[in-house]
Amino acid sequence: MKASGGTGWKALASRLVFSGVFFWAGWGKLRDPLAFADSIASFRMLPHPVLVSLVALGVPVLEWLVAVLLWVPRWHRAAMWVMTALFATFTVALSVAQARGLVIDCGCFGSGEPTRWSVPLALGRAVGLLGWAVWYGRRGQGRSADRRL
Repeated sequence: MKASGGTGWKALASRLVFSGVFFWAGWGKLRDPLAFADSIASFRMLPHPVLVSLVALGVPVLEWLVAVLLWVPRWHRAAMWVMTALFATFTVALSVAQARGLVIDCGCFGSGEPTRWSVPLALGRAVGLLGWAVWYGRRGQGRSADRRL
């Protein structure tokens, strides 16, 4: 089933994966917001604990919002931009953690035990998802998906 524009099976598969990733990630963080706040603090990038708390409470809600709005034609394009910006932000934060040699749990899908591979694996995943999101957006998926679903 290949339709013109961005409504083919690749667009549908991409949308399913992206919304699933954001829903799952948000769920993991909302189950234990204190552990997620600890994960954010372990990156040592935010200068004040209040900012850590705001990010810990805001990111999961934003992730769920993106997961839902990817399916709403009127908001699909905006959700794609926010999704791509979040992937870029995660990639930068994980790159900084990798450069600093931090052994931390990224908190991406809830809390876990940090290992020396936690950051490199999360960084690889973030780079892959960012690349996929850029490809998805550049293929014109957002323009046609705004008009039909």
